[in-house]
Amino acid sequence: MPAAPRHLFACWSEVAQRLRSAPGIALFLDFDGTLSPLCPRPEQVRLSSATRRVVSTLAGQPGVRLWVISGRRQSDVRGRIRIAGVHYLGLHGWEGRQSVSVKKETRRLLETLKARARQIVQGTSAIWLEDKDVVLTIHYASASAPDVLRVRREISKAILPLNGLFRGIPGERSFELTPAEMGDKGTAVRREWAFASRTALPVFVGDDVVDEPAFVALAEGITIRVGRSRQTRAHFWLSNVAQVRTFLERLNKEVRCIQRRNPFNSPLRLT
Repeated sequence: MPAAPRHLFACWSEVAQRLRSAPGIALFLDFDGTLSPLCPRPEQVRLSSATRRVVSTLAGQPGVRLWVISGRRQSDVRGRIRIAGVHYLGLHGWEGRQSVSVKKETRRLLETLKARARQIVQGTSAIWLEDKDVVLTIHYASASAPDVLRVRREISKAILPLNGLFRGIPGERSFELTPAEMGDKGTAVRREWAFASRTALPVFVGDDVVDEPAFVALAEGITIRVGRSRQTRAHFWLSNVAQVRTFLERLNKEVRCIQRRNPFNSPLRLT
């Protein structure tokens, strides 16, 4: 069962020792709510100059491989960050190094579910849909609690007869509808870590329920949930985006203070 994590800075001596002893760091960062504060609309989110500086510095360290893995489209998150040396994974890792597509039958059912979702949210101005091709996000951050419950209930009801072909992922601000064949963030980060270097220490920072599979997949590493202290599969927690930036600054100091063996021997194609 998930447990309440410890605050990262309260355990920093323990964490710093693991960072110092690691041959390299495989650093995975979520974007919205982790690197940048959440906004009412996704297009309003921006990366601060202070966070940009530390992420850019870390991405240039020879002993660090850095990914940003987001529910956004890959082109969207890349365009909002624009830092050389970062590997960008969109749609929770589905859009990454490989060119992939869902099955034709999955696509057909997905379009049917999108049409049903449009019917469900019709007439509710505070709830809106974001169509990201193979992922549909229903945003309800400004909606009333009864409207949120109704939308979750109706979408879950629409998915139920499809025998597990689709997942509904309810978050605090949105509900995501994804084909099960896409996998999740856990699938993606495990793949990237293995491809880059399994000798590197994995570090994952995320703020939402969609990040929980990654916390499980990288349980032998350092996993951090951002937001209120709550039950989670992450080992540690941080309160907000400002504390995430402080962590990245501390991480950068640890990386600079030691002479690492670079475990990333084979160059990766930037995505």
